[in-house]
Amino acid sequence: MSYLARLIYNYKNKYYLNASYRDDASSRIPEKNRHQQFWSVGAAWEVGKESFMEDQKFFDYLKLKGSIGVLGNQSTYGVSGDYPSYPGLQSGTIVPFGTNVVTGALPAYRVNPNLQWETVDAAEVGVEFNAFQNRLHFEANYYNKVTKDMMTYVNLSSLGLDNQLENGGKIRNWGQEVMATWTQAVNKDLSINLSGNITFMKNKVLAVAESLPGGRIIDARANNATAEARSLPGYPIASFFGYVVEGLYQTQLDILNSPLASSLGTYRPGDFKFKDLNGDGVISADDRTIIGNPSPDFMYGGSVGLNYKGFNFDVDFGGVYGNEVFRVWGSLESPFQRVNYPAFKAERWNGPGTSNWEPIISQADRFNYNGSTYNIEDGSYFRIRNMQVGYNFGSKFSSAKIKNLRIFANAQNLKTWKHTKGYTAEYGGSGTAFGFDEGGGAIPRVITFGLNATF
Repeated sequence: MSYLARLIYNYKNKYYLNASYRDDASSRIPEKNRHQQFWSVGAAWEVGKESFMEDQKFFDYLKLKGSIGVLGNQSTYGVSGDYPSYPGLQSGTIVPFGTNVVTGALPAYRVNPNLQWETVDAAEVGVEFNAFQNRLHFEANYYNKVTKDMMTYVNLSSLGLDNQLENGGKIRNWGQEVMATWTQAVNKDLSINLSGNITFMKNKVLAVAESLPGGRIIDARANNATAEARSLPGYPIASFFGYVVEGLYQTQLDILNSPLASSLGTYRPGDFKFKDLNGDGVISADDRTIIGNPSPDFMYGGSVGLNYKGFNFDVDFGGVYGNEVFRVWGSLESPFQRVNYPAFKAERWNGPGTSNWEPIISQADRFNYNGSTYNIEDGSYFRIRNMQVGYNFGSKFSSAKIKNLRIFANAQNLKTWKHTKGYTAEYGGSGTAFGFDEGGGAIPRVITFGLNATF
């Protein structure tokens, strides 16, 4: 059940106020914390309608706006079903009763009895305007969001503990959004439409659940125990975690003169040489660190449209910049290494001095399956998402009772410029583990030819 109140106020069509308050109750949350209150306030000022703007010729429309409020969330990733605070049963548990051993069941995860709503404190300010006889439209916004009491499912089975659902931690997301469009009629036959947008984004984990061992969230390892994402205070969410590669062992003497790494497995010349980050003279799990950020510095997109008499040309493009991708295939244990090898393996180490980056090829050298900076690739890309060219005949075939006839050709995912070795540079996942390239994600190029006729 929810209660909602809203106030909308408009004074002289220049000053606007929108305020809301709500009380929500959800059966997904334990009864004692079921109710939660949320609110928001937004305001805008149409500066262009003020008397002091009458004599200026640049702005055709100008508005300043801002909002602040608290939002709520009652579900989480990683827990199936509509009631995350009521776990299902997990079978297969072996329980001894005297001299007998029977199969039992346990809750799939442990729920904090004090589980409550996840909340988001959000604020935004912005400006929008039209100029040059309304040919230019421009919008810019700055946003800041802090998510508190994150409802987080944490897998702790590798630590010998029960998996658990907690209100664990705080995350901040902030950045800027800019969008502009330009419409220009060059003459009666030619018109141009341009648009572009860019979003700068940053995020940082401010805190995680105090009850978690080591104060960290370890999530999805991309179906491979060495491809790991961690959310640590002070770092971006779902940061890649692993070893730093300094090169390859070239000789047995090189191994003897380097920190001992036997805790990671057996190794030999041609295998990775990991950096001793803590300086204790031994390579161990303690030498792992943040090695990549799957979130981009900014995302962008745009479009160009041209119309000349009956011809039209439209193209949409977009991309991201500044993120990393964790390549699993061809670098960790996977089917790719058992049946075939990628082309870049031709640069592999096959003797002292032959390579200082691409390790020896061998199924026995499992030492190299430890996730490291070797797996990290630049995820920036630019893609022509859609391109179309067409011609509209209009009523030229009216004698054949055709009111309008148009032919066109369209290309989808025409071309992508990227730095990754996989099929694409885009890889999804969960909120706490994404950007893992496991050899999938091929995006097809689709070419379409068409004819539209109206009778």
